[in-house]
Amino acid sequence: MAEEKRELFDRLNKDLQKSMKEKNEERLAVLRMMKSKICYVNPKGDLSDVEIIKILTKYKHEIKESIEEYKKVNRQDVVELNQKELKIVEEYLPRELSAEEIKSIVQQTIQELGATSIKEMGKVMKEVLAKHPGIDGKTVNQFVREFLK
Repeated sequence: MAEEKRELFDRLNKDLQKSMKEKNEERLAVLRMMKSKICYVNPKGDLSDVEIIKILTKYKHEIKESIEEYKKVNRQDVVELNQKELKIVEEYLPRELSAEEIKSIVQQTIQELGATSIKEMGKVMKEVLAKHPGIDGKTVNQFVREFLK
């Protein structure tokens, strides 16, 4: 089995130290929260980059939900803080794929697996999500359903 990459946690720790030295409190708070979420899953942070990406992607979605909720109650000050937080979290995630790129990945995976019916949806979803950590699962689900009617 191939060696799993574990560079993300090290990068996070280095950036944490740098933010402490620079006394960048805003960035430091976000990095600490990210590390906390990772260490909640594994206290040593001894996870592969893929696992860390999954944790940070979930965190990213939580922030996006918060932004939407605060917009509804007209709290622009909190929305702006959450948007800054979101930008920092996104620095550690792979770039977000467009709908067309996801569609192409789903089509390719369906062909590779030889999937022909909706009964194989789970297999296709599992494969796509494993190969592309951080990909939007809802969009993948939508395209899999579209192609495997």
